[in-house]
Order: sequence, then C-alpha cells, then structure tokens
Amino acid sequence: MLKKKLFALGLVLICVLFFVNALSFADELSDIQTAIKAKGAKWVAGETSISRLSPEERKMRLGLIKPAQVQAKETLPYQEQASGETTSGLPSLDLRDYVTPVKDQGNCGSCWVFATTGALESVTLISNNTPYKDLDLAEQILVSCSGAGNCGGGYISYASDFIRDTGLPLESCYPYTATNGNCKDACLSWLSTYKITSWNWVATTSPTVDAIKTALYNYGPLVTTMDVYTDFSHYVEGIYSYTRGHYEGSHAVLIVGYDDSYQCFIVKNSWGTDWGESGYFRIAYSELNSKVDFGDWTIAYHISAETPTITVISPKSGDSWQAGTTQTISWDYTGDPGSYVKIELYNGLNPNRIITSSTPIVNGSYNWKISPKQTPDNDYSIRVTSTTTTSCTDSSDYFAITGPSRVQK
Repeated sequence: MLKKKLFALGLVLICVLFFVNALSFADELSDIQTAIKAKGAKWVAGETSISRLSPEERKMRLGLIKPAQVQAKETLPYQEQASGETTSGLPSLDLRDYVTPVKDQGNCGSCWVFATTGALESVTLISNNTPYKDLDLAEQILVSCSGAGNCGGGYISYASDFIRDTGLPLESCYPYTATNGNCKDACLSWLSTYKITSWNWVATTSPTVDAIKTALYNYGPLVTTMDVYTDFSHYVEGIYSYTRGHYEGSHAVLIVGYDDSYQCFIVKNSWGTDWGESGYFRIAYSELNSKVDFGDWTIAYHISAETPTITVISPKSGDSWQAGTTQTISWDYTGDPGSYVKIELYNGLNPNRIITSSTPIVNGSYNWKISPKQTPDNDYSIRVTSTTTTSCTDSSDYFAITGPSRVQK
C-alpha cells in the first residue's frame, strides 16, 4: 500500500512539474510577443524546435568560443576591408544559389564547425561556378580531428586555420555524429580534401554594415558571430532584433546575403530546417550595435583559381595484368573535378570497353575484375574522366593484359 501511495505521489509531482514548465514556457513566449509589439520589432515569435528545449539543451545548440581580441590582433592579420568592388547601386544580394542545404548540429556545441564548413562549401561552389551543387563536407572532422574545439565549443579562427592547412574531405569520410567522436573513426586516407587558400578578418569587434556588404559581394558567404538571448530561440520569421531575455551563449553562423529595402542581413543557421525561415533568419543591420553584437569576428575565405586535374597512377608502364584477375586502378586529382569519374579501357587509340560509368572520385581507386575473355595485347591503357568536367581526364601509360592462367568457365 505504501509503495502505491509513493508511486501515485511521484506521478502527481511529475505532472505538477510539467504543468509549471508549460506555464513558464507560455509566459516566456507571451512576454517576448509583448516586447516585440511594444518595441515595434518586425519579427514573429512562436513556439519552435529550439524554444521547446530546456535551457541546458538550448545552450548545447550554441558553442562559439570568442577569441581574445588582443591575441587575435597579434596572431592574425587584421584588415578593415580588402580592396575590391563596392556594393554601390546594389541594394540586395542573395547568394543562396551557392549555399549548401541547412543542417542540424544537434545536441553538440558545434555551431563553429557548421559555420566554417558552410563557408568552405560555398566559396568552393563559387570558385568552380557550380551553383546548386550539394557539396557535403565532413563537419565531424573538425569536431574530432582539428584541435579547434569539440562539442563543448570551439574557435572559428582555429577551425579556419585547419581548413586552410589540412582541409575537409567529403561527408562520407566521417559522417556527423553530434558527439566528440574519435579521429581514428575517419576514413583511412584523405586522398584529397577541400581547402581555402587563405582567410582574413572582415571585422573583429567593430563591424560596419558597408564592410560586411562589400566582403559578401567580393568574397561570398562570411562566417560571423552573435550573442544569443532567450527571444532568439522563439524566432519564426521576419527581421530579428533583440527585444528581451537573458544571455544564453555565443553562436557562429553564416551570412549569405543582405537586403537594403528591409535593412537586414540574410543568415544561414545550423538548427535544422524546422527552425526559423526554413533554417535561415534575417537580422536587422541595427544588431551590429546592440547587445547581440552581430557581425563581431567576421571572417572571409579565399580560394585561388585552380584548374582541376586527374592523374592516373596505376597501371604503370610495363605492368602486366592477367585476364581473370582483379587489379586496382588508382588515380590522384587536384582542384574540384567533380564527385564522380568514368573509367574506360583503350586498346591503342581505340576505346575497348567502359569499365565503370561512374565511381566516386574521392575513393582514388577502383577494383577491376578483368574478364577472363579479355583479348591479350601489349598496348592497353586506362582513361579516367570526370563525369561533370569531361575536359578533366588522363590516360595511363601502355600496359599489357595477358591470357588467363587456366581455362575459365
């Protein structure tokens, strides 16, 4: 009987706590909506995938660690604004044709990872003039291998150094787990990674609208930071500006455009497509000078134009492959020839057969089972060609294919 009473009491307490929390969330939203109306703010607050989380879980959706200003100025070249064209006469800019799909960082303080990876993906698409391409790079490499941070938070400057010096492979090399993970779980060999040539500060702690707009126009999407307050979790749509709430943490995001008619920036977030305007938000220019500190520590990435190349490594001159055996065709590449290659067998100058019409370029190799009926000859070669950039191709030296060791059925 006593156990039943204690169980019933426990259920009552759980229900009471749930009811109290529900009232608390309702009061929080109501207070924010009242503040929006009172201040004439131009955005809509509601219940969102983030506002429904506990305060502790909300903080896990942040994770930026800001650099020390003095240290940053000592160790990194500071530039007010690189020389280039200005945005005069250009009232709006939307670079989302060159922005990869919105992702969800989950319960891991890895916003610094998604902002920097998103910037690398975008500037790569711009450099290669490949809009709408879903270039999906491995965020987990930054979390587990870069030393720039982990799920407890990280630095966009150190992440940018890693992207410049080491680079990121495709997502398939180490799929995102929303945990600290272990670098040993990544693919065994990064045959080629995507990198930037350099990066620079557009602003540290004194951003201006013109500097950010000009950098967007000249360099593409920009990594930036902001301080997040309670009301931001309730953002549904419109032009965000701070109304009320306490500080919850610092956040890294990706600026992808601006609109002078609405006096706002267009920003990609990493909280999934169920939050905000399909994963994006717009934020008023005024928030550069509010407690939100939007635009502090803004970074621009640079990629030098590079003509993509493919180089066939195997087979080599003098190799002799036996019909009926499995042999490894391998290649290397530079730049961005595309995601897949076609592999063909040539006999002299004439095509003999298509070995495979499509295989991932990042693998760098393909295991070819040579038909036991393949005609022996000494002047075979292998040609590897990008499926998207057909001018990017290479052929091996001549090699021999010999007859099978025994009669194959």
